[in-house]
Amino acid sequence: MELKILIDRYQTAINTVTRSVNNTLKNKVHADITTDQFSTLHYIHTHDSSTSTEIAQAFGIGKSAVTAQINRLFDKGLIERKRDEKDRRIVYLSVTDKGVEFIDFTEVELHKVLGKHLSHFDKHEIHTFIEALEKLAKLMEE
Repeated sequence: MELKILIDRYQTAINTVTRSVNNTLKNKVHADITTDQFSTLHYIHTHDSSTSTEIAQAFGIGKSAVTAQINRLFDKGLIERKRDEKDRRIVYLSVTDKGVEFIDFTEVELHKVLGKHLSHFDKHEIHTFIEALEKLAKLMEE
């Protein structure tokens, strides 16, 4: 029974944090891009020359969902596509200068909001929390 209570507490907390970050992105940073689109944009930025297949695998979502996100990001001028010269079926994605500016602005705004909340914790609490979350993430990837 205790495990169920702990898992319920985890789900409630993670959902609350995720919803808050999503609301911050939508209301304070940019209303014209979804959190999923921003996550995809950020992934492309940190994994230069990504493909939609790699993104789908990284996020555990269907390729059609990634294609829809890619199309929206492309239409907004945040990413560009480049076909492989040897295999035209492969399309590499990269972030445009406008996309980099968008990411930088968003991260600054998120850091302000999250930093305000994290200021209620001491350094040890923050490090312990992040290390525990990283450990859970690693275990779940295995």
